Amino acid sequence: MQQSARTSPRFHHGVRPPSSLTCDSSTLDEMHISAICSPIARATSRIDSVSSSIPSHIYECGASLPPHVGNNTRHSLYGFPTLDRLGASDCGTLRSTLRRTNPTIAAPKRVKPIFRDPTDQPPVARTGASRLSQTFTLHSPVFNDDIDEVESIQYTQQKQCNLWARFAQVLTCCVFPGLLKYCGKHSKVAQQAWREKIALCFIIFILCGAVGFLTFGLEPTFCPPQNEDTVPYFNKTSNGSLLQSVFLENKIVVRGYAYNSTLLLGVLDKHTSADFETMNLRSFTNLNSFFELDSGCEAYGLPNDCSNKTCAGEDAVELVYRQRLVISWEDIENYNESNERSLVALGEMVLNISEVLQRPGSLNAILNGTRSNDITLQALQEVSTLEYVRCLQELYGIGFVAVETTGCIASATIQAVSLAVILSLVFTKFFMALYFYWRVAPSLAKEGNVTRCHIQHVLPTTTSGAAFDSTPHTLMLVTCYSESRESLRATLDSLAHSEYPDERKMLFVVADGLVTGSGNDESTPDIVLDLIDLDRRLPYPEPASYLAIADGPRQHNMGYVYSGHYRVDGLAVPTIVIVKCGTVSERFSAKPGNRGKRDSQLILMNFLSRCLFNDRMTRLDYEVQYRIIHLMGIHPSTFEYVLMVDADTDVHKDAIKHMITAMLNDRNIMGLCGETRIRNKWASWVTAMQVFEYYSSHHLGKAFESIFGGVTCLPGCFSMYRVKIPKDMSGNFVPLLVNPDVVQEYSENVVETLHKKNLLLLGEDRFLSTLMLRNFPRRKMMFVPQAICHTVVPDEFKVLLSQRRRWINSTVHNLLELLLVKDLCGNFCFSMQFVVFVELVGTVVLPAAISFTIFLLIQTAITGQVQLVPMLLLVFILGLPGFLIVLTTRKTIYIWWLCVYIVLLPLWNFVLPLYAFWHFDDFSWGQTRMVHGEAKGGDKEGHGGSTGEETFDLRSVQLKTSPGSHLTAFLVLHELTAVLPLPILYYSLRATELQVPVPQTVMEKAEIAMDKVIRRYGWSDGPAVNDDGGVVVAKTRMLVDLATAYAIVKLLMPVRLGVSALLTPWFA
Repeated sequence: MQQSARTSPRFHHGVRPPSSLTCDSSTLDEMHISAICSPIARATSRIDSVSSSIPSHIYECGASLPPHVGNNTRHSLYGFPTLDRLGASDCGTLRSTLRRTNPTIAAPKRVKPIFRDPTDQPPVARTGASRLSQTFTLHSPVFNDDIDEVESIQYTQQKQCNLWARFAQVLTCCVFPGLLKYCGKHSKVAQQAWREKIALCFIIFILCGAVGFLTFGLEPTFCPPQNEDTVPYFNKTSNGSLLQSVFLENKIVVRGYAYNSTLLLGVLDKHTSADFETMNLRSFTNLNSFFELDSGCEAYGLPNDCSNKTCAGEDAVELVYRQRLVISWEDIENYNESNERSLVALGEMVLNISEVLQRPGSLNAILNGTRSNDITLQALQEVSTLEYVRCLQELYGIGFVAVETTGCIASATIQAVSLAVILSLVFTKFFMALYFYWRVAPSLAKEGNVTRCHIQHVLPTTTSGAAFDSTPHTLMLVTCYSESRESLRATLDSLAHSEYPDERKMLFVVADGLVTGSGNDESTPDIVLDLIDLDRRLPYPEPASYLAIADGPRQHNMGYVYSGHYRVDGLAVPTIVIVKCGTVSERFSAKPGNRGKRDSQLILMNFLSRCLFNDRMTRLDYEVQYRIIHLMGIHPSTFEYVLMVDADTDVHKDAIKHMITAMLNDRNIMGLCGETRIRNKWASWVTAMQVFEYYSSHHLGKAFESIFGGVTCLPGCFSMYRVKIPKDMSGNFVPLLVNPDVVQEYSENVVETLHKKNLLLLGEDRFLSTLMLRNFPRRKMMFVPQAICHTVVPDEFKVLLSQRRRWINSTVHNLLELLLVKDLCGNFCFSMQFVVFVELVGTVVLPAAISFTIFLLIQTAITGQVQLVPMLLLVFILGLPGFLIVLTTRKTIYIWWLCVYIVLLPLWNFVLPLYAFWHFDDFSWGQTRMVHGEAKGGDKEGHGGSTGEETFDLRSVQLKTSPGSHLTAFLVLHELTAVLPLPILYYSLRATELQVPVPQTVMEKAEIAMDKVIRRYGWSDGPAVNDDGGVVVAKTRMLVDLATAYAIVKLLMPVRLGVSALLTPWFA
């Protein structure tokens, strides 16, 4: 029988309310005050010791710092100034007062808070891109007279409809709210999301229509077919030769027009004396000579048979149906090449001059004087009048010159430019991917490139000949939710076996809630903890509060923090495990503590950012910091890189080494990813169709984007980010992954608009890449093909539908975000911004493109007329990736995967995009990750969705400085309460002339002693006795008053302790 996650005996909330778990002075037990010193001593055996001259380090807790911490060659990556500068408080956080080269370096100051203030407007990136701009009214705290009770902070949402929201409402004005409620859209947020979905689908439909117009409607619109009474004179054969048009069967030609032979001969029999029955007339016969010429033509000596017979006038055939014959310039040229220049153009007509060349005359002279197919200019220059030209047209004209209109020229130009742009992008992408594979990628992960100029985090005092450490500390973040034991073990084994020193890497596993995956007998946290060798020297953890990424009261979440080692094959990797368990109110919910993958990532990002900027921490942060120091003997700010891996991913043993090497080779790289391959490729036809798609997206898409240094999506299953980068050798640094702008936007918890939900709930990995590119457009996001991992992909089509719905929708919205970034590499059409635009348009028009392609293929198969342009595009788009496979992998098996991909292309380009577009307002993970107790289809509002409550009590989670600072504040306040009252009490005694009764003999002896001291040091030469013999007691009285004031301060010791304890939380 399967065990429910919420009844697991390992995790319980205890009897204390959540408010008692806040980190204040009352929670400082012996574990938090003294446990920092001993773990560092115990870590000596795990960290190499290097004998060198190291600055002294002072522990406020009174223990001497072990030598190995001071002798670490890397010294916290950046020469150890980071520990003092980045927020080590006291013995709770490795307070280190270090001597450094430049002691005047100021601590970094955060420009923006790590969490957006409720009174602030949403980030600028969200403005205009979402449904509503949310503003909040923050009520000031109210204190009662008896107790300091702070009222809950109320968040009043004031809706401000923007232009996009109005457009969506106008577009769907016919769909009333009552109808939407009847269809299941009860809340106003869901109704507005549906309206925005319809608006987006409308825009996508317009774009698809534009593609259809460009494919089918552009030429008929700009260059409509000529009148149906117009027919071509020639038809081309398959070998390119010209034949008389099929339209001229049973037709007779007269002066450029084709007449039906039966009708025409019937008319001519009535108007001429010729006997046509004896002439053996054939189709296509020219009867120009049987029609009258103008009277002026006789003067030019043109031959005409009308002198021997009666000819008909043009008015005789005026009512007979005729068709205009047209001949193109290309046909004239081709015909002349095979018939010795028989056709020429004169004006608008085409003349058959085969007979003219045999007769003398002015026209013959013109023809012999030029080889051009157009003799209009020469004829007008040689003859005196235009009448001669008209006569030639009437006598020898067989058709009209095909005229190409401006619209036809524009249509052809637009199609040619479109084809050139698309083909140039396809070929550019292909050749740049090859260039990246042959030139960039090998140098990117070449270990010999790591030199001193690349690594600037060595000690400033290190000489040029000293060795440096090229293995920086790296965190390996593993986010898990409902994976099986086999998947989790395989992932952790692969990370443990990686070719990277165990003392330089640490596993950071986050279990997203007390959930039991479908098909599992144990909850995910139980599985993870069974795989870890927990450190039994530390006390059993208790739930610790932190600020989660959610809406309303769900912003308060709690979690257990475990520490230990993951042991396999003699390896022992330090490991931190965080189990999100939720608050007491979630104890009986289906998924206690579940807040989503983004929240799991932000636990680490917020923690590192707070350590780096010395920000206030939550209780969970303190627990993580304490256990990291206990495990590795270093401050958390030492970690330079974060590897993000999903719990169903196997990493090759050399992958981390290649990724770190690439980071060290190029300091401008802020993030990179490796190649993700499919582990279960033979499981089903669904997995088989994804193999080539994965390969193409990496070796073609990401390789091309790496040339620009802007990979738009680092997969969450396997990617690495740089936490910070040193700016110079003086200890200054530039925060990257933990940059406040990045963390603030990624921590957005007010997620109520369609755009933001698609960004933050469906594609958090891609959105993190978008934020990095938007905040650091001049830095690089790269692809390292040498780093390889294997992952499990959906093996059922319904699961693939759910996964691709999330991926496609998040892709559309993230590309919209990147489209507004103007600082990306390149300019105009040769820029990353233009590539993003083309990729965005290409994504939304996929259904139309594949539909038109299939239609053209069917049309070609039926009619036999090949549509050259679409066929060329299809061949290049699908053929070049196959050619890339041959040049790069040299694995013929990928040709098979390409064939599978092509056969199932309608599913990729039609079914999946259409399903995704219609589910723009579905923010759940669907069938991708199912757990026990979860309804079918998942949470429609996504992780951390609103519970219907609009208030959140900020007192439930307190952000405070380091626990050790409470002890420091208490000691300082204790001394201040002793020093400050002394002058007050002394001058009070002098002013009131209150005297403590002291024996006269004691006063006299004290006065004589003080006088000797004063005279001994030359302060005064006066006698000890006055002229009248009286004893001077003024100096002695001052001592008595001082002693009295000091005694009063000592007597008030209990009061001072109480005041110091009360004031400590305010000054800590």
